[in-house]
Amino acid sequence: GGRAGHGGKPWDGMNGIAANLLLNLTAGMRFDGSLNVDINEITTNLVPFPKLHFLLSSMSPVAVSADRGRSIPAPRTMDQIFTEVFGRDRQLASVDPRRSTYLACGLMLRGGVNISDANRNVERLRRGLKMAHWVSDGFKVGLCDRAPVGTPYSALCLANNCAMQRPLDAMCERFGKLRKRNVYLHHYTEYMDLADIDGAAECIQDLGAEYGRLDTARVPDT
Repeated sequence: GGRAGHGGKPWDGMNGIAANLLLNLTAGMRFDGSLNVDINEITTNLVPFPKLHFLLSSMSPVAVSADRGRSIPAPRTMDQIFTEVFGRDRQLASVDPRRSTYLACGLMLRGGVNISDANRNVERLRRGLKMAHWVSDGFKVGLCDRAPVGTPYSALCLANNCAMQRPLDAMCERFGKLRKRNVYLHHYTEYMDLADIDGAAECIQDLGAEYGRLDTARVPDT
């Protein structure tokens, strides 16, 4: 394989992806745009319930530190960048959001994207997504005129999706295996009460259960 990043360190690629995510997230506060969105608007529109504030993120195109100074291949069409950010392969967590319910979704678009492009693609993709029954429009769109270096446009998707139940449940399962044997606890009980550690695990279990409940919720009878 090729280099993972500067110096070939395996974590450089991961750091580069995280850095680009933050650059795309904050672009609306740093550059002009016809429909800029700031972080306050994201928290207002994408968090329908206070505890369920864990957002899935995905990007297209994905660029890492090893790409610096080179032209980053852009997707063939603008429609492709919209399709890719909803696909499993572009998620920065090991989940498939299309199999779960979207509580809300934000699209941060940069470069040569206009509102008609965004609306057309949102309507095209919405038909294949499972949206919560109380959401009439569930998408928040931001447009920033400044494209990332080396590509004409890009998309960052932030989704409040019930697929987050899977990593939360997996975390609890791993904790349970260690807790059963009291492995590594001595590193933490020096500073924390054991009851607080168990209480934190219960809170994470409850979060996963709440995402699961919303994922299976039916439209109430009117």
